[in-house]
Amino acid sequence: MSARVALGDLLDALARDHGDPGGGAASGVVTAVAAALAQMVSRYSAAEPAAADIDDRLAVLRDEAITAADEDGRASGALGAALRPVDSDERDERDRRIVEAATRAASTSASIGEIALGVWREVRLLSDVGNRHLMSDIAVAADAVAAGLGGAATNLRGGLELVRAHGDARPVEDAHRKLVDRLIEARREARSLADRLGEP
Repeated sequence: MSARVALGDLLDALARDHGDPGGGAASGVVTAVAAALAQMVSRYSAAEPAAADIDDRLAVLRDEAITAADEDGRASGALGAALRPVDSDERDERDRRIVEAATRAASTSASIGEIALGVWREVRLLSDVGNRHLMSDIAVAADAVAAGLGGAATNLRGGLELVRAHGDARPVEDAHRKLVDRLIEARREARSLADRLGEP
């Protein structure tokens, strides 16, 4: 998957039975959508001093999310290749390849998760200081970043499970275990904000 593709091409790529891109890349894309929508609100809130610099931070996060989605797509494709069945005398080598590919996939999921946490912080700030006429857009951005947070957590847990099933998971678990909890808590908060702002 290229980092710069038409929306229709991206959806076609996601629909293929290929894995590159997959759910992780989709999580990065919806995170970028949340960032872009929040940017729009920040630009409508330029008269508010507390909103200064939010647009710039979101622009960086949006680009990072797209890059991370691209990297996750490649990691997903490599993991799919590593999971292909092999003859019994090649199982040890297959396990090694799976651990290597799943560790990389967990790392890209963690990157998307960290970016989504950054977007969530900006969305939450805008819910306090942004243009009050655009709170429905903040609600949509909160729902979108909640999807990104949840997708990153799900894919990160999946990568950890694969490593655990095929090798020593302690190093990768030590690196990422606490992040999963942070992502799930942030998703809960983002959903709650979206529900609150979306109420009539």
